[in-house]
Amino acid sequence: MNDLRRLASLMQIALVAAFALALGGAFLPGRTGAILGGICIGILIGAPIVRVAWLTVDWARIGDRRFALLGLALLSVLAGGAMVSFLR
Repeated sequence: MNDLRRLASLMQIALVAAFALALGGAFLPGRTGAILGGICIGILIGAPIVRVAWLTVDWARIGDRRFALLGLALLSVLAGGAMVSFLR
């Protein structure tokens, strides 16, 4: 259960960071605002991926093969989509 609390804390940090960066991206002019907005988008994309990876490892560790395989399948689809987008 301690791992899930750490995951929850990490997701809360990502939420606050994304909010602060979104504000900076919206209200700061020029290149600084654009960089902060880009980092915000990166957090918004990365946080759910980290959560699925974390839970997949946790499920594999406790022996829940079905959920671990589903998490692995989802991460594989995400990786495949990323590779297709870079090759295009």
